[in-house]
Amino acid sequence: MRIRVINPNTTAAMTALIEASAKLVAAPGTLVEGVNPTMGPASIESHYDEALAVPGLLAEIARGEAEGVDGY
Repeated sequence: MRIRVINPNTTAAMTALIEASAKLVAAPGTLVEGVNPTMGPASIESHYDEALAVPGLLAEIARGEAEGVDGY
């Protein structure tokens, strides 16, 4: 199984921490990938930031679907 964990902000350091945490609890044989969008806020601090994060988040899901990811 291939799971993609999407950090909705663009901070790569946070994405690496999220990926590492997810790998600790994943079942054996599960491939966990942490990704973040190339566009959007560096952090999500408000409703405005949440709205700005949506296009990048959806783009990452679309990319995952094209690459055969099993879940997010």
